[in-house]
Amino acid sequence: MYLNRILLLVLVLLYVFAPMMADWIAAGGTQWYRPHLIWLLVIAASALVLYREPDDGT
Repeated sequence: MYLNRILLLVLVLLYVFAPMMADWIAAGGTQWYRPHLIWLLVIAASALVLYREPDDGT
């Protein structure tokens, strides 16, 4: 099974930083936009990956 290097890197980083991100999101409700920042990053990364993907001509 072939696993893309970038995907493997993202999975490892997610595994390492997941507890810290969970604490960051759950900490104090002073900034209402905290959870939205993560979703914005996910959407931006997805758009970047889809934009850079070569067109297969279909």
